[in-house]
Amino acid sequence: MTKQTAERRSNRRRLFAPVNFHSMQSRESLVALTRSGYAGVRLVGHFAMPEMGDRELVSLIALLRDARGVGLRVSWSGDCGALEVGCLRHLDPPRQSDGTFAWSAQQGESLVVRRGPTFLAVEDTRYGERRRIDIDRSEPAAAVLDESRWGHTITPVEAASLHALELHDLVFRSGDHCVGIAVRQGVWCV
Repeated sequence: MTKQTAERRSNRRRLFAPVNFHSMQSRESLVALTRSGYAGVRLVGHFAMPEMGDRELVSLIALLRDARGVGLRVSWSGDCGALEVGCLRHLDPPRQSDGTFAWSAQQGESLVVRRGPTFLAVEDTRYGERRRIDIDRSEPAAAVLDESRWGHTITPVEAASLHALELHDLVFRSGDHCVGIAVRQGVWCV
């Protein structure tokens, strides 16, 4: 590889792709941006989270989660209002209209899920010490953590078993929609 090629790749990795939130459909869209050499995405517009519909809000959180999972940063503008966002500290926060960030991510805070053959292993360092939570993959709630679709509608069976995940702050829920917020490692793009 020539020095110029390496320099171009290095410069491209620092670029943020401007994207319309509604044009992003899935994790695969984010993987494609990563493979193109982008370091992140810049969401166009301002997101008033309390005014968003349930499905749209949950999809936004899924985008933040999946972007982190494929190594992209997300630069975005928004207001949280009275929404409980403490469990989202491991994800990229929005810049609010006054210029501050809605939440501050501390160095080293993470929430990661790894897939085992019969279980999901969640490692959480958002609240200080590392804690590990193992979830049996046969449990209906495990499907929520393993879910990759954005804007997932909760089934009645999942709703009954989500309580344990909510106690551990492992899901973000809005109305009949929810998303597991643990970042899934497993797609490494070069």
